[in-house]
Amino acid sequence: MARGKHKGIQHYTVQESNNLLLGQLGFDKVSEGTAETGNWVAIYNPDGSAVEVAVTCAVGDDITVNIVSGTYLYGPFTSIEVNTSSKHVIAYRG
Repeated sequence: MARGKHKGIQHYTVQESNNLLLGQLGFDKVSEGTAETGNWVAIYNPDGSAVEVAVTCAVGDDITVNIVSGTYLYGPFTSIEVNTSSKHVIAYRG
């Protein structure tokens, strides 16, 4: 079995170590036309274009925002609704 260059957590960059934790509780695919409720810590847009998402937060203000392709939106989300036709996002449980 081939081993990577990492020998312990101290050998990871900050971004790599944060990604190790993200998604440990699973994730949900939230598609356009559904309003999901639950507890999430991040939303990721894997699509090739921006996706408009309306979120309700456990702490702070609720927002509607365009998430650019390949980026994350972090926060204590309790509901997520995708408003862009035929699009989806990945919501990481937390």
